[in-house]
Amino acid sequence: LARRTPVSDAVAVARAVMVLATAVALSVVGAPVHAQSLASRVSSIGDGSAQLRFASRPGVCGDGRGSIGTGSHSFMRRYSSDNGYSDNWCAPGPVRVVLTVRGGSVSRAHVFVGGNDSSSDVSDLGTVGSREAADYLLALAQRAGSGVGDDAILAVVLADSVTPWSSLLSMARDDNVPRGTRGSAAFWLSRAAAAEVNHRPLFGERDEAESEKDEVRSAAIFALSQQPHDEGVPALIRVARGSSAPAARDRALFWLGQSGDPRALDLFAELLVVR
Repeated sequence: LARRTPVSDAVAVARAVMVLATAVALSVVGAPVHAQSLASRVSSIGDGSAQLRFASRPGVCGDGRGSIGTGSHSFMRRYSSDNGYSDNWCAPGPVRVVLTVRGGSVSRAHVFVGGNDSSSDVSDLGTVGSREAADYLLALAQRAGSGVGDDAILAVVLADSVTPWSSLLSMARDDNVPRGTRGSAAFWLSRAAAAEVNHRPLFGERDEAESEKDEVRSAAIFALSQQPHDEGVPALIRVARGSSAPAARDRALFWLGQSGDPRALDLFAELLVVR
C-alpha cells in the first residue's frame, strides 16, 4: 500500500478545493438570468440601441411602428410619422421595447407592439419572460428620467401575466422619483382601479356605450376635478366609491389619477388590494 505523507495529503486537499470551486462557478453560470443580467446586457452595449420582446396582455395590439391599441376606439400613436393605416393596422403581437444606450445608460425608450427593428446598430436581445422584462423596466423607471420612466412603465403595464400595482404605488409615493414618472405610475394605477371597480379587463373591448346621462356626469366630475384639492378630491373619492354608474366611477378615478394627491393613491391601494 502507498504510504500517505503530509505532502500527498496537501495535494489531495488542494484538488478537492479546486473541484468545489469549479462546481460553484458552474452553478453560478447555470443559474437563471433575471433582471440584473438583462441590465448588464443592456449596459454592455455602451453606445447604441437594444431591443427586447415579451408577451403582451390580452386586448393589446399594434402596428409595429408606434400605434398601440388598448380597446374600443382607443389607441396611443407614438414615434411614427407615417399616417398610413391598413385595414389590419392593430394586430396582436409581443411588446417590443427599443432602448437607446449612451455610455452604458438608457437615454431613451420606445415601446411598440409587434414589428421589428433590423437596423445594423440595434442589438437584438431576443424574447425574454414578461416578469424578467417587467423587473428590469421597473428598476429602470425608478432611476431614469421622466421620459424613459414614462415609456418603461407603459411597457410594464402592457406585459402579460404581470401585476405591477404594488411597485407602481411605491413609485408614485416616492419623492425621489422624477415627477413625470410618478404621474405616469398614478395614471396607470387609476386605470387599473377603474377596471377593478367596473369588473372589466384593463384592456380590450368595452360593451357599454356612453349615454347622454354619462356625458352630463362626466362634465360634472370634470368640474369637481378643477376645485381646490381639499374640496375636489374627497368629492371625487365619494363618486369613485359610491356611484352606480360605471362611466362616472371611471372618470372620477381618472381625475384622481391626475391629482397627485396622496388620498387618491390610498384609494387605488384599497381598490387594488395593494398592501
